[in-house]
Amino acid sequence: MRITILTSSYPRFPGDGTAPFVQSIAEHLVKIGHDVEVVAPYDAEVQEDESAKVKVHRFRYIWPLRWHIMGHARSLQADVRLRPLVYFLLPLFMFEAFIRLMQVTRAQKSQMIHVNWVLPNGPVAALVSALTGIPFVVSLHGSDMYVARSNPIYRSVAGWVFRRASAVTACSKELLQKAGELGAPQDTHMLTWGADPGIFQPRPKSPDLARSLGLSADEINIIALGRFVYKKGFDVLLRAFAALALHYPNARLLIGGDGPLRASLEELARTHGIQNQVAFPGRIPWDQVADFLSLGDIFVLPSIQDEHGNLDGLPTVLLEAMACGLPVIASQIGGVPLVIQDGVNGLHVPPGDGQSLSKAIERLLQYPDEREKLGQAARGSVVSEHNWDAVANKLTKIFNDAAQ
Repeated sequence: MRITILTSSYPRFPGDGTAPFVQSIAEHLVKIGHDVEVVAPYDAEVQEDESAKVKVHRFRYIWPLRWHIMGHARSLQADVRLRPLVYFLLPLFMFEAFIRLMQVTRAQKSQMIHVNWVLPNGPVAALVSALTGIPFVVSLHGSDMYVARSNPIYRSVAGWVFRRASAVTACSKELLQKAGELGAPQDTHMLTWGADPGIFQPRPKSPDLARSLGLSADEINIIALGRFVYKKGFDVLLRAFAALALHYPNARLLIGGDGPLRASLEELARTHGIQNQVAFPGRIPWDQVADFLSLGDIFVLPSIQDEHGNLDGLPTVLLEAMACGLPVIASQIGGVPLVIQDGVNGLHVPPGDGQSLSKAIERLLQYPDEREKLGQAARGSVVSEHNWDAVANKLTKIFNDAAQ
């Protein structure tokens, strides 16, 4: 099948950690025989990748170039409100996206449009579909439904898109429910994301990386990774770790990533007197994530629903940590319960409950045999089910059904 993917975020250079899961979807669709091309917005950090497995068409929509802030995790301030410039850029973005999508689908003779994020991309795909007759499928990721529900106009536009889509996929029950409230079809598909167990697999700790972070062999490393925004819950993790740090002086907490809350998180660590047991190594390039995860003995995903109502769908870093054989502790939120069975291949904690998170971390600090058991089961679930080959095959069935 000839498939055009429309997305507002896509890796901009080799190793970019911006929406690598969309690239993984595209590449694994190609792997099983589809002809795939991607339409994505320009960004000032874009670098041409001659080794790319999928052709990417970047469209520009504003000058100066530094004003390209639509998508690539730039549109929302700390993931809670749209940047003021977005309201000016949105019509330009949608117009140029429409023109480029029309051009690419015609040249490719596309048979399917796969839309990632219902807003702002859904209306563009719906218009192209109406003019060309090409069906489109919408995949929801989390922030798009947060924006869609933020005011009556966006709710109306999202509902209009859902009613015209041939199919909709959601990576969590919450997204599925919220999409249904806005008019998505009743048979909206639950589709969890994956990881590549060939890239993410158990491996020896990188001595160079460990040395650069001042880690020693006798320490137990607790790893977390994500953008420093409210919904990631890293403040909850820091407080939970602070309750344990004095009793476990050989425990270290490494929180990889960057973002607008970095300074406040570093200050929180100092306030609790745990700065010597906590490291903030900064943004981790995606092609180094496996090495970073290999430093860990425990992985924690402390996601919450922030005070504005935004929450993650299913962060793929959780699945990547599982594929690396790490025992995982994750908030019971979004799509997490779809991939983690509590006590089988990971541990659940209530979102935002620092006391429960402390107890779960302490449990794994105390019992290395349980760490080993949970880590092996976590990897096994990725190898057998939650991987990109499985996702590509499920999407193929959805596309085939939608094309009929």
